[in-house]
Amino acid sequence: MKTSVKIQYFIAVAAFLAAVGFGIAGFIVPPPGEVHDSVLYLIAQFLLLTASILGVGAMFASQKISLQKKLQQMTVKEEKEEEQ
Repeated sequence: MKTSVKIQYFIAVAAFLAAVGFGIAGFIVPPPGEVHDSVLYLIAQFLLLTASILGVGAMFASQKISLQKKLQQMTVKEEKEEEQ
């Protein structure tokens, strides 16, 4: 495995663990049980970084495109049936 890929995976795991850590810390720090908006934003950014490194966004984007194509095909098929 290339060094750059190892670094990417390390960053993804570190970002995920940081997100979990900040989430737990958000519940522990006073006032207990209430997570501040800035902590939630930070958690979201860490999880987004993790997802982008691991390619999760690309997977959902390709599924979205294929679903759009299927929807277009269904629309064309319905239009042809209506013409007949």
